[in-house]
Amino acid sequence: MYGNTTRALPWVRSYAEAQAVFNHRGAVRSKKWMENQRPLYKTYFHYRVVKYANHFDVVLYNTVMARYYEPTMVDGKQHERRLFMGDNSITSKDFMHYVLGKDSWRRVENSQRGEVIAPVYIKEFMRDGDERFSADFMYVDGVLDTTKSAHTPHYRLVSGTEDKAARAEVLKKFDNYLMLAQMRLPEFAAEVTLANNLGRPWAGGAFSEYDARDCVEKIANDTATSEDIHAFFEMCQDAFNVLASKRAYKQKDFTLQPRWHAPNQQVDSLDKLDKQITADEMRKAVSTRILKALSLTKKSVRQTIPQFVVEKDYPRSNVHW
Repeated sequence: MYGNTTRALPWVRSYAEAQAVFNHRGAVRSKKWMENQRPLYKTYFHYRVVKYANHFDVVLYNTVMARYYEPTMVDGKQHERRLFMGDNSITSKDFMHYVLGKDSWRRVENSQRGEVIAPVYIKEFMRDGDERFSADFMYVDGVLDTTKSAHTPHYRLVSGTEDKAARAEVLKKFDNYLMLAQMRLPEFAAEVTLANNLGRPWAGGAFSEYDARDCVEKIANDTATSEDIHAFFEMCQDAFNVLASKRAYKQKDFTLQPRWHAPNQQVDSLDKLDKQITADEMRKAVSTRILKALSLTKKSVRQTIPQFVVEKDYPRSNVHW
């Protein structure tokens, strides 16, 4: 309900806009309201702007989502400090978008050196008085000055020397199995299943992660039975199916088995692939499944992302703070 209400709220993106809203709204005659508080919508207390000696707070429920300090003139230029705090709730995201003009999914800001990423994360990095904030931005004549601004530090997780060594040690133990998987490539090709639901983006295989973990762990611990080894090569077949289906999915003139029932539709065979699956590709795909089954794909080294990077240098995924 409140997510829709935020669409009716006024913009409060700066000290000037906060002051305009405060002056426009009359004081609410209620013991609940203080003289320095004004509602953003009707008399709803959970949407309010609060006036202090040198700043305004924009409050959602009990959280100060933004703090705007009164602008000052320095060398003929207007400097305005704005503080923000992010939150993951739907109402908070809507409030940030429709009231503060900030988005968790769109973080580009115009700065003195062009467009940069200026995120408002949900983790605090500073306190101003008793309030928590994740972004401390200084605007000079309405433009973000990155030399006088900061936000919650962020980083990527990358593989370190120990991570790589652990993976190499495990794969060395599976070397014979990987070699057999490469040698059995013609068998996998003969039994291939090409399907749309295996080839589309983000699609995984049909072999369960539980079964993969079970057979791989037993082989790693030297407790595998013939059934476990059979399951391992079933996993290899599934890896081949996914590799071939994804390649076929990207090939425009290739018709894959659809997800729906279409008995009269002609489905293409593996021979139609412009590029066949190679032994090296097969080895890499199976190696990835082995490492994933043993929880060895995790990365443990933090690589700091600089503050206010340009958009092309901001990772599309694997961003932490």
